[in-house]
Amino acid sequence: MLRCPPRWQWVCAGALALAMVLAGVPRSPSSAQDESVYTLYYRFEIPLATPAFTLTDNGTKRSFAGTLRGVLGGLPLTGATFAYGNGASERAGGGTFTLATRAGSVNAGEILMTNDGKQTTLLFFGTYLGSRLSFSVVGSGSQIGGTGVVSAGLAETSFRSDDEYVSAVRQAVAPLPPDTRAEILGEANQNLRLVREYRLKNPAR
Repeated sequence: MLRCPPRWQWVCAGALALAMVLAGVPRSPSSAQDESVYTLYYRFEIPLATPAFTLTDNGTKRSFAGTLRGVLGGLPLTGATFAYGNGASERAGGGTFTLATRAGSVNAGEILMTNDGKQTTLLFFGTYLGSRLSFSVVGSGSQIGGTGVVSAGLAETSFRSDDEYVSAVRQAVAPLPPDTRAEILGEANQNLRLVREYRLKNPAR
């Protein structure tokens, strides 16, 4: 049985949900595609990740570092980095990430990595605007990144509605000048439309 430290329990729960999807097992109603779960649309462009190798007592450890460019919840990213590597197993590992928009930054960004030999899946977990945030990025082979790689999807949150999300953005940008606040809130108000458009184009996801 998989045992997780308390701080990793919800990370492991997300990993289990992903494993169930890959195995063809139906997910619970808490799925990111469930209409009752509020999600943030994301679209990331991922340049080539930089590899590194470290010799350890368990053999050779591979790690990768890179950046993300794109949009989350209607807001353009102002900066995002990731770094991950395998652990004792070639098939699993983890790392950390940073991500920021003009509304704020993700806190305690953690990555869980799995590899089935054909593709690498990175599960991202953190806290954004006071809400839990989780999303995944999938790449072929043993690393994430490459010329022209784009990942789009819906990130799960603990927001209960679009109003709650926009309210969190409004509170975060309150100290900014009025014109800047209005611009950022206008971007956040696009999220619901982006989510609906994504679901229409990807009904099976």
